[in-house]
Amino acid sequence: MFNRALLLVTGKGGVGKSAVAAAAALHAAKQGRRVLLIGMTDAAGLAAHLRVGRLGTEPARVRPGLHALAIDPAAALDEYLRLRIKVPRLGIMTRAFGVLADTVPGIRDTIVIGKVVYEATRPEWDLVVADAPPTGQILSYLRAPATIQALVPGGRVREQAAWMRGVLSDPAVTGLLAVATPEELPVAETRETLDAMTDEALTKVAGVVANRVVPPLAIPQNRIDAEPPGPRRDAAELHRDVRHAQEAHLAALQPDVTFPLFFGLRTPGEVASRLSEMWEGS
Repeated sequence: MFNRALLLVTGKGGVGKSAVAAAAALHAAKQGRRVLLIGMTDAAGLAAHLRVGRLGTEPARVRPGLHALAIDPAAALDEYLRLRIKVPRLGIMTRAFGVLADTVPGIRDTIVIGKVVYEATRPEWDLVVADAPPTGQILSYLRAPATIQALVPGGRVREQAAWMRGVLSDPAVTGLLAVATPEELPVAETRETLDAMTDEALTKVAGVVANRVVPPLAIPQNRIDAEPPGPRRDAAELHRDVRHAQEAHLAALQPDVTFPLFFGLRTPGEVASRLSEMWEGS
């Protein structure tokens, strides 16, 4: 799962995608790898899981071996134009490309995913982990380079789009980690996204994570039945019923990694740290 240069982490909103992304990055850093963690869209949740106030647009050290940044589309566009297209900073062409990015389908998504790909190919990092957009949006980002290739007849922009597309589709370089809770909608959306990725050969699936899984109740059914009516019996029956429902969704999801539901109150930083400790054998 971690034997690649780029790991894109996606999942339906609310399933703990940012927590898993942070945990993956922390785990890889603990293994001695030089890791960059990137927030592709809303990075506030990612910052909370890293126990920092906010993430800037430049890589900043947050742990030994771990740096993090948040992508600002405008700053990424300016960097792309200067480094790849050789357009001067804040020039007329930069402003013109900014207008184009807001109006032409695929350009803004290409800029964001292009920043991730660029960082993944830099020698400074052994692994880039991206807290990617949710499953409802990730396909548009992965399809964006092909969209630009179809729109632009030639030149450096088209060459760059082809390069991004090649990096994303190379299973030795890029993989996607899908996160879902064992519930109907997250599992269905995850399966639909993974099927589309496979059919279109966009990115190789590196793994599937089932998050917030309720463990089996360590109480035999006859003891639950013997319990008099009240909160204890209600709690046991609820736990049993939730676990039973989750088992059907887990069978459909077929996860490679399973993380438990943490009972009680925990801060985002505590959740990410605990998950990173549980990530063994990946």
